[in-house]
Amino acid sequence: MHQQRTILIASATSDLGEHHARHLDADGHTVHSADSAASMTARLTAHAIDVVVLGELERAALSLATLRQLRAGQLHARVHPAQPVITLGQTDNLATLHAYEAGSDHHLNIDADYLILRAVIDAITRRSSDAITSRHLHVGALHIDLAARTVDISGDPVRLSRLEFDLLAKLAEDPERVFTKHELLRAVWGGEPTGSRTLDSHACRLRTRLRDAGAPDTVQNVWGTGYRYAIGA
Repeated sequence: MHQQRTILIASATSDLGEHHARHLDADGHTVHSADSAASMTARLTAHAIDVVVLGELERAALSLATLRQLRAGQLHARVHPAQPVITLGQTDNLATLHAYEAGSDHHLNIDADYLILRAVIDAITRRSSDAITSRHLHVGALHIDLAARTVDISGDPVRLSRLEFDLLAKLAEDPERVFTKHELLRAVWGGEPTGSRTLDSHACRLRTRLRDAGAPDTVQNVWGTGYRYAIGA
């Protein structure tokens, strides 16, 4: 029994996409499709994709150019640079070299048998999904990339200072839980001598930045105790 995955097939060749999508669907996987670089980016930002199967998009060179953008963290703030990608194409030495140089996790022939593709998907997602998930926090419209240290609200980036980011990440790791001031000071400031006024001022600035980005009153002060990140605010 294979673990169910969410797969994005990005290919302008409808026959290829439909062939693999039909088999993946029969195996119980959730399949999304994209036929352009723009729609591929849109699917990646809208869904938690376990692996991308990347064929030829509008033109051959665009597929690898889009993959290079992804690996460089330039595709979208919500698309992790380590997103697993399997490329499909010609498998002569030069084509294979170009695919791996662009950032492919595994390169297969365009006519690869489905059972081979399925085995590669299983192998890649087993070793990569836990690592990627552990670096991301999603709380409602809030997305935090812990590795890249970026924050966005509904895809719109939020600029935070180092300490504001650390404070938000701590609160968002367990939404609705009230963290005491002592816990937050220890987690964010590392036990360095500081006072509750420092925490209060950073929490106030963080609340303002999130409010300006469209998430009002998510960082809440619980009088006499500490702070929490409120999901339903």
